[in-house]
Amino acid sequence: MIKKMIFGTVLGLGLIFATTQNCFAQAKTQDELKAEREVLKAEMNSKEALARKAKFEKLTVPAACGLASVDGLSTSTGLMLVSMKEINTLVPEMYKRTIGESVDGVADVTVKKPTLDELLKLAGLIATQITSVATAASSISSVSGDIAKLSPFQIPKATKSLGFTKDALSLLPAELGMNLKVVNNLIATLKSSNKL
Repeated sequence: MIKKMIFGTVLGLGLIFATTQNCFAQAKTQDELKAEREVLKAEMNSKEALARKAKFEKLTVPAACGLASVDGLSTSTGLMLVSMKEINTLVPEMYKRTIGESVDGVADVTVKKPTLDELLKLAGLIATQITSVATAASSISSVSGDIAKLSPFQIPKATKSLGFTKDALSLLPAELGMNLKVVNNLIATLKSSNKL
């Protein structure tokens, strides 16, 4: 299970970075970018994405179990969730500001377009989170070994904390990947519209 999660995270990271490099390497036409946005909008409003966001809202950081490695991982995962919720708020807002309509297709031309710096900063934040998720996922096996050394009375709390971490880390890569694709599209859109 843990090896599959780590492999999935690494594979996801590779795909995300390849997508990022492809976005900056090839200049896409306005029509290609618009078609890509339509696919991304459908992905953002899919049942899977909405279910994932609902799961994010339900996750709460469990109480400390007393084992430093488990508590540290649980706390850092909780911070990643907070950051993910902020990113999930920022990405649709940047989309609306860049495109002039919400993800749901409601037109709004009264907003100020974001700067390229703002979009690059958001992309950097997402990339940092992707790295944090990969680091946390790679430390799960050592933390699991620490739990095995606990007394039988401490194991349930530690297992609950580790379960929270695994749940959160299983949701984060897909959400971060989707958000990074959207931001990369917005960057390309902003760059191409500035050329006109």
